[in-house]
Amino acid sequence: MPLDDARPGGVPAERGAEAPPGAGRPRGDRLGWLRSQGLGLACGYATVVLLAVGSVVLTATRDGASAPIHMDDLRGFFTPVHPAHLWLYLLFPVAALYALNTVLATWDTVVRKWRAGVRAPTAYAASVVHVGFLLALAAHVAGGFLGRDGAGVLVASGWQDLPGFGEVRLLSLEVDALPDGMPREAWARLEVRDAAGRLAQETVGYNVPLSAGGGASLALLVDLGRTWVARIAAGDAACALAEGQRCRIAGEDVRLVRLVPGEGGAPAAVVGARGPSGADQVRLLARGGALALPRGGELRLAAIASEQAVVLRTREAPGNPWALAASLVMGAGIALLWRKLVR
Repeated sequence: MPLDDARPGGVPAERGAEAPPGAGRPRGDRLGWLRSQGLGLACGYATVVLLAVGSVVLTATRDGASAPIHMDDLRGFFTPVHPAHLWLYLLFPVAALYALNTVLATWDTVVRKWRAGVRAPTAYAASVVHVGFLLALAAHVAGGFLGRDGAGVLVASGWQDLPGFGEVRLLSLEVDALPDGMPREAWARLEVRDAAGRLAQETVGYNVPLSAGGGASLALLVDLGRTWVARIAAGDAACALAEGQRCRIAGEDVRLVRLVPGEGGAPAAVVGARGPSGADQVRLLARGGALALPRGGELRLAAIASEQAVVLRTREAPGNPWALAASLVMGAGIALLWRKLVR
């Protein structure tokens, strides 16, 4: 079979509007095998075999060597390096060779067709699909090695900083529970305030995360329930804090260390803030009392109440924009192929 229009992975050569065999290809090309269809087929079959072996190994070593591996995080395969994951270590050079074969074969095909005067978009459909394949490989690499999971952020009625999104607060929470009380579905309506102060309302569910940057930043709903919240005021300003949270009020950073019983058993708040001297202090704030601030203001405890709350876990997923681009490019290539077939 002549390799006049080499395709990595065994994709059939396009017929009809292709360039003459060998057009634009120098004689004695010693590296021609790198863009050959045979190499693409070999890499494709090797990839399938290694992935099949990997699925068996991951299942068999789930409680052992594969315990640190989660979702699309490839770093777990190297902490530490383990012989059981030899299939993955072999997959990397195979995938790199596969990508190189795809780049060279696609470039060769496009150049030959263009030099032959082929201008019909449908003639380049397979090449567009190959570009989508390369973007998909880049998505796996970026997501597997650069993704990061952040800590959980408790979100109630008060504004809380959510890395990658600005500040958020919970407006409402709807839960569809099973007969045993376990939540089947949950929908948290949030108000989001970005760095410029713009407000927007978003809804987050178990499979519907908060997303930004084309999916590069995610906030996933991981828990829900009720928590005790202290509403602390200073003048006309106020903020609601759960234990361990902080806010800025009256120009001062205030954090709620914990809630404790006060005099007569009434709940009180242990707060951290600068005192009149300007030094950081941890002091007890009870209902009806006040704590002086450096600039003459006072902190007051307005209320302590149980509120609905959710926990959002942030995740950096730099591979998602690449995956989105890959899907769009592949979709365009398939549309061109379909248009060519129905002609």
